[in-house]
Amino acid sequence: MQTQTFRFPIEQIVSHIFDTGELSRADRHQLQSMLQNNSINETELSLIERVMEGVVQGILDVLY
Repeated sequence: MQTQTFRFPIEQIVSHIFDTGELSRADRHQLQSMLQNNSINETELSLIERVMEGVVQGILDVLY
């Protein structure tokens, strides 16, 4: 089975999300794609969880 490589590192995506304070549709799709990849590691999962916590706490705005 071939593992998928991502165009942008998760760290870069998460940094952009927190820099702008917004979670765009494109950001959500990238994160969803990463979550569906079985080779995601704990560090990457932790970064994605940080984004979800930011949404729940109202730190990040979700754009539709």
